[in-house]
Amino acid sequence: MEKVTYYLIRETRLGKRDQAGDHLYDNGVWKPDGRSVIRDLLIGYDPYEPDDSPYKIGNISIMDEIEEITEEQAVQIMEQMIS
Repeated sequence: MEKVTYYLIRETRLGKRDQAGDHLYDNGVWKPDGRSVIRDLLIGYDPYEPDDSPYKIGNISIMDEIEEITEEQAVQIMEQMIS
């Protein structure tokens, strides 16, 4: 069985990670995360910090913008978005 991890991003957007990679839920469709939103949030990447900053990666406030959720929670949020 394929492992799928669902995420709530900035309390407003859904994401998921599976064998095919990272995807964002947009207008009822899962689309590839071509801008690496999920990965960047998980590692705490802050694009606004200078390259030599110790806060560029591992920034806790950035990591707080993404939360792992259950499949049931993801389905519930998708249903709310459709309504």
